[in-house]
Amino acid sequence: MKKIYFSNGILNYYGNPAGYLTDGKVVLDSIFNKKAIIDYLSEKELAVEIRSGVYDRLSDGGGMDFAGEETRGRRIRIYQLKQDSPILMRFVSLAERKRRGFAQPQKQEYVLVYEGEVEDFQLEKVWEKFGRKVPDDFRGHALSISDVMEFSDGEASLFFYVEPKGFANIEFQ
Repeated sequence: MKKIYFSNGILNYYGNPAGYLTDGKVVLDSIFNKKAIIDYLSEKELAVEIRSGVYDRLSDGGGMDFAGEETRGRRIRIYQLKQDSPILMRFVSLAERKRRGFAQPQKQEYVLVYEGEVEDFQLEKVWEKFGRKVPDDFRGHALSISDVMEFSDGEASLFFYVEPKGFANIEFQ
């Protein structure tokens, strides 16, 4: 078996889908950001764009049609309160936040801890993926109450506040 190879536009690393070829570049999952792969792609004079979530999408049965134009722009961003935010603002519902005298969540109160590609916009799938164990490129704690998730399709974004039981669609500016 070849260590690194392309098959039908998919970059494989020891048989695992590591990325895909599109517009003269390779979109590579962040877990495969390894010297051997980067060197291989450099030898082929291919530009590389590192993204999270590519392996998951390709492993779930996707191919070039799945990974290409159809899903381009489907992104998730996860925001968590900054370290210097008031302790009474953390890990509380929107109703409790309001009761404690805080306004609706504002973007300047938060820091981006994760950005990656997603197959579709399903809140429960995001909770399953980030609620217990987080990927290596996730820069915060596991998804928790008071976090904000953004689903973006490249043209518009929807924001959801993580509540004790579910999610609340919010304005987030």
